[in-house]
Amino acid sequence: MAKTTDELRQLWRAFQCKEHEMVLMRFGPDKIRVAGPTTDAWDALAAVLLAHGYEIRTQDTDSFNCREITNGSGPSLHSFGIALDVNWKTNPYIDHAGKRKVRFSNKPTQEARARDVTMGLADTDMTPEMIADVEAIRTNDGVKVFAWGGGFETVKDCMHFELDLSPAELAVGIDPSTVKGWAALEVSTEAIDGAPDTRGLLLDASRRDESLEEKYTVIARSGLRLRSSASTTAEVIRTLSPGTGVNVLSHDGPWALVDLEGDYQADGFVFFSYLRRANTQASSPSPLTTGVPATVGRDVLNLATPEAIAKMFPMTPTGNINANLPFVLAGLRAAALTDVAMVLMALSTIRAETEGFRPISEGRSRFNTRFSEFDLYEGRRDLGNNEPGDGPRFKGRGYVQLTGRHNYKRIGDSIGMNLIADPELANEPSVAGLILAQFLKTKERAIRHALSAHDFVAARRAVNGGSHGLERFVDAFKRGETALSVTI
Repeated sequence: MAKTTDELRQLWRAFQCKEHEMVLMRFGPDKIRVAGPTTDAWDALAAVLLAHGYEIRTQDTDSFNCREITNGSGPSLHSFGIALDVNWKTNPYIDHAGKRKVRFSNKPTQEARARDVTMGLADTDMTPEMIADVEAIRTNDGVKVFAWGGGFETVKDCMHFELDLSPAELAVGIDPSTVKGWAALEVSTEAIDGAPDTRGLLLDASRRDESLEEKYTVIARSGLRLRSSASTTAEVIRTLSPGTGVNVLSHDGPWALVDLEGDYQADGFVFFSYLRRANTQASSPSPLTTGVPATVGRDVLNLATPEAIAKMFPMTPTGNINANLPFVLAGLRAAALTDVAMVLMALSTIRAETEGFRPISEGRSRFNTRFSEFDLYEGRRDLGNNEPGDGPRFKGRGYVQLTGRHNYKRIGDSIGMNLIADPELANEPSVAGLILAQFLKTKERAIRHALSAHDFVAARRAVNGGSHGLERFVDAFKRGETALSVTI
């Protein structure tokens, strides 16, 4: 018996909008964020899709998203990490009159079936055989695992797959004999002794993320807490001394899942911003380096505590700083902007652009709107806005107010995010932190030159193109020099 949306919300309520309870895992060529206990189910779904030769696109496939349900009331199942949308451009949401069954295309290729969807002749580029194999997936107790949105009678949501069982029902495991293509995927389900949850699964060579080879060193002056889960309220397993070597198995936002023994087994979670890549000098380039020496001067990220940074933001709620500072520091770490000049530049830029210390969307003003929202950004060649609707689509977002199609494309490519397809990603704190750091990285030479001459006007102009927010920028910078007890 299929479960209702309300029943599934209740069954999985412990995961609602709990980003720290999500794990980042491979799904074909993509990476998705899902509730920790569900990874085997998504592996099974990927196995079926790939066995049928179905191409999964990264740009229009997504999972966890804390939002309301489409055309309904209450939280979407995406908010619980138990739903996934696959290739939504060719599997669109259709709200049709009356009730009817899904319309499949009989074309032999996915490309041809997608054309039928575009022409309104079909609802999906998937095949009935593939969906039948998805719906055949069972647990070891014989419980059906997935429901498909194309099976809805009153609407068609063919992109949508959701879990149709409770955490307890899923915990008995997936029956591999019910999963077409399971053997080819070579999924290891060997659990790690003492691991807090399925985030501690042993990964075989075919599924290891590139980050499994990343070795880091703890740089927190007073030691770094190793926690049982990705939460500041989670149990502290131990404190890692400065200089302790760790292997980073994966990281998402401010948290890193680490291995202390070098055996690819998870030992716990730490703040990623308090790790430095091992066997490199402070000036070594990171993946985001743009040809400028990565750091000038010593690493000061460990000094950038919420208490210290609050002194730079006298009008800002401390809760905003506590919630967002880890994302900002993680971005600076990724871009190797860890010295005092660039750390103060980043934080002072936030003060000038979004004093509330949280990523926001640009509001309407006389500078961007004349008749309709953001129409003054339309057709702006300097912003790369060359398509109708680009003005509001690529308005300012994030900590640094990224603006214009050109910047969304350039910075998005640099951090590995398709911001053109989904501009709202720029307001997700973990992404916004990467955007801020990479934007500063592209201007690093000019910024350092200006700051070395104590020319705050030129430093601000390098980011903003003008002097907007200059007074707040200078005030924050000088407060920061005192708060961090350093001068440049």
